[in-house]
Amino acid sequence: MSIHSWLMARFYDTALGRMEAACLQQWRAELLSRASGDVLEIGSGTGANLRHYPADITSLTLTEPDPHMRRMLQRNVAENPRPKLRLEPGAVEEFGFSDQAFDTIVSTLVLCSVTSPQHALVKIRQSLKPNGKFLFIEHVLAADRPRLLKWQRLVQPLWIPLSGNCHLTRDTERLIREAGFGFELLDHRTSRGGLKLISPMIFGVACPGARMTDS
Repeated sequence: MSIHSWLMARFYDTALGRMEAACLQQWRAELLSRASGDVLEIGSGTGANLRHYPADITSLTLTEPDPHMRRMLQRNVAENPRPKLRLEPGAVEEFGFSDQAFDTIVSTLVLCSVTSPQHALVKIRQSLKPNGKFLFIEHVLAADRPRLLKWQRLVQPLWIPLSGNCHLTRDTERLIREAGFGFELLDHRTSRGGLKLISPMIFGVACPGARMTDS
């Protein structure tokens, strides 16, 4: 457990505070209103999503691999108790959940920093029921903004070690498609209140298999 990991956990909510107030809180509520059944959230961090889940979901499993983040998450859970809620350690790539165990899987600002997004998305797809849904908000490369993309590429080598392995230029939309998902909803958004480097976002709902119509 490094001092860098402790600092990341300690100041994470503060660093995102303006962005949360400007747009992310609203986006989280909008996205998570679609959660149903048995829900798994990967990379739960300090628990920013916790209060936005519908009261009628069957169960909620929160996972967080970082011990400092998990300690803050545990405090948040204690202050906001819900029935049938459990916390699990471990990264998404290491999940040991049964195949097709969940109706909904949630990822918000997580796939930018996992070691292998390809492997993570395979695990997510395996863990979803056939009619399940993958709900996501992720910051991505500025594919349609060449000047910003240039800055993302320039800054990224320094950004990665300072921000918990966060990558500025991941093409997460493409990676989700390549993992065998179709999009029920895909919205390209620009976040407000934070650094422009992480302002290009995708917001959406993906489903296993090619049966969905991309939008």
